[in-house]
Amino acid sequence: MKRVRLLFLLVSLSLSANLSAAPFDMILTGDPVLEDIRFLSLTSGRTFLSFTPPLAPAVVENFLDSIDPSLLPEPAQQAYDRIRDRLIPQAAFSFESDNLSVLLDINATLEGRARFNNDISWYPAHPDISPLLSLPLRFHFGNTVQLYIDPSVSMMHGSFSPADSGFAHNVPQGYGTYDSDMPFRAFIAAGGPWWNFQLGRDRLFWGTGHTGSLSFSDNADFFEFARVSFFSRFLKYSVVVNQMPLRITDSLYSGPRDPEYPDSFPWRNPDSLRRTTQRHFYMHRLDVSLFRDRLSIGLMEGVMVGDSPLEIRFLNPMMIFHSLFAWRDYYGWGEGPPGSSTTDMVGSFFSAEVNWHITSALSFHGQMVMNEFATSGELRHNPEQPPNALGYMAGLTFARSFNTWGSVFFLEFIYTDPYLYMMSTPFASFIHMRRPGLARYYLIGHSRDTISVTLGGRFFNSNTLNLTGVFSWVASGELNKGGLTWNWTDDPASGAFDRRTLDGIAEYKFIATLGAEWRLMPRLGLSSSVTGIVARNNNHVQSSNALGGQMSFAVSWRH
Repeated sequence: MKRVRLLFLLVSLSLSANLSAAPFDMILTGDPVLEDIRFLSLTSGRTFLSFTPPLAPAVVENFLDSIDPSLLPEPAQQAYDRIRDRLIPQAAFSFESDNLSVLLDINATLEGRARFNNDISWYPAHPDISPLLSLPLRFHFGNTVQLYIDPSVSMMHGSFSPADSGFAHNVPQGYGTYDSDMPFRAFIAAGGPWWNFQLGRDRLFWGTGHTGSLSFSDNADFFEFARVSFFSRFLKYSVVVNQMPLRITDSLYSGPRDPEYPDSFPWRNPDSLRRTTQRHFYMHRLDVSLFRDRLSIGLMEGVMVGDSPLEIRFLNPMMIFHSLFAWRDYYGWGEGPPGSSTTDMVGSFFSAEVNWHITSALSFHGQMVMNEFATSGELRHNPEQPPNALGYMAGLTFARSFNTWGSVFFLEFIYTDPYLYMMSTPFASFIHMRRPGLARYYLIGHSRDTISVTLGGRFFNSNTLNLTGVFSWVASGELNKGGLTWNWTDDPASGAFDRRTLDGIAEYKFIATLGAEWRLMPRLGLSSSVTGIVARNNNHVQSSNALGGQMSFAVSWRH
């Protein structure tokens, strides 16, 4: 009884501490203020504890409280002020009564893009399609609870970037091109000065990478998840459950296979592919800030479990998932015995992330992910061991201020193994599926079987003008072509276990992009970009070289 009273007292103190604060309002993936946070972190020389948006306002508040704005150059002071202002919810239309406030915005974007050579794929592969019209609606109860829903009129991905067309736009022209899976954001969130909770549908992007993330990239428009976090100024612990149902059809089962091994998986039973759609990705992450906020380290462990309802044992916040030996508990894909490495319904995932501020203007960021690794001893003991699957990111970022102008320059390197994110079965693999009409599949992180080097820069003046330039060299293997294939077997003679990046006929692309964003009025903005692409072995065809480009233009009205 004493424990119950103590818990009640702690919760009451947390709620009462928020009574004089602004309404609880999550900072979402894609919010422009996130770039301000990154710039302020770099300019101040203080790492942000856990750059894993959506972010709770108290985490951002703790970061701001550690900075003396009077010591910052003018562009960083302006970024500091914009972040402070963002912590107070604002909208075009609002209503307040007692402990309830309702905020409504009306955002509209007209976007088009064109390419000059249809033989070169659209870039990027997973574009961020702005809705033609969106109506984000926020309900705030007291200063602790938020309900969020964002109805929108959006274009389907396949219709926005048709493979056989040189022009694309974001205006749906009928039900067949309208993305009926909306709203892409709809959740309930709650929080206080040391905790927060979120349940529903939202985007995720984890890490400070400029060209993507190896653990969670916003390739897809949303994930369905529940997350609870506890944090202080120098430590944060989060538990996440991501529901990722998967319905594999005969069309995918009988789809393209490795031409060198056309008899791969002849024994698998197609009927078993549709027996379940249940799949959950359980994760926990620990972030710490060290050496007076000069260094932050984030560690994440996760496990993908297919053919299983939500399990309490994976919700244990202090459990090491790997020690559960969950892969021994389920019959495999095609009725294989539990624990068979080639029919697993369970896959494990690990990531390590580091951000180190070398000076007040120069920082290093690194990320490593792994969903399969075997030592030479394990390979001798188990010849059916799945191939290694690792990915690495390393980069340097430098910031400089020129009077009222701010600038950020970065250099980033990425390497991913051929079988990163891909286990022996689709149920154990780290992929996400959407079904707006036809099913679409996304890796949760970066492209696999890829090596890339990117140099980029950004100049900006307050919140008015933003100029960007990015140059990338991207080398991709054949396993990256077409995205998702399960094309390795338990036969060591197949050679799959010895494959390394880059696999097969590698495609090499040189990509240069110049972009500009100009806010004419507080709510009216224009943006445009031009991209040039030189491709060697285009589409992985030997000696097939191509030259192409893209242009884009958008007009937006938003609060």
